[in-house]
Amino acid sequence: MALARFVAAGIGGKPNILLASFSTLGKSQVCSPHVRRFALSSSRNASAGNHVTLWNAERVLSAGLLGVIPFGIMFPSFTGDTLIAVSVVMHQHWGLEAIVTDYVRPILFGTTVPKLAHGLLLLVSAATLGGLFYFNYNDVGIAGCVTRIWAAKSKE
Repeated sequence: MALARFVAAGIGGKPNILLASFSTLGKSQVCSPHVRRFALSSSRNASAGNHVTLWNAERVLSAGLLGVIPFGIMFPSFTGDTLIAVSVVMHQHWGLEAIVTDYVRPILFGTTVPKLAHGLLLLVSAATLGGLFYFNYNDVGIAGCVTRIWAAKSKE
């Protein structure tokens, strides 16, 4: 970092603007006052230091899906459908959040676009969960839908 500051100072007292901005990459970015910072998971928060807990929760949920989905389909119930809906939406949200965090970085897009991407992800996840709840409550549910699809395929 000291070398970057030395080079940023320039030769002959003339500062090198490109390298001066490079030397500030390690420093914290100032957030825009109009777009608030938000995150659902602790690993996305800069102040949180322990990412192992979230990683373990993601792995437990992924392993739990191996039991929740077959159990919910074999024994159809409103509770099973709700459990499938919540666990699948959590799984897709955490996966897409990792993609957005990794590929829509503030260094590439500025500070506003990543925040909008995370906000859009929250909106999509909430709409997906709401749609699945609506389907479970007002229609046959997830397990009933899978059963009907399998029954229709076997008649052909």
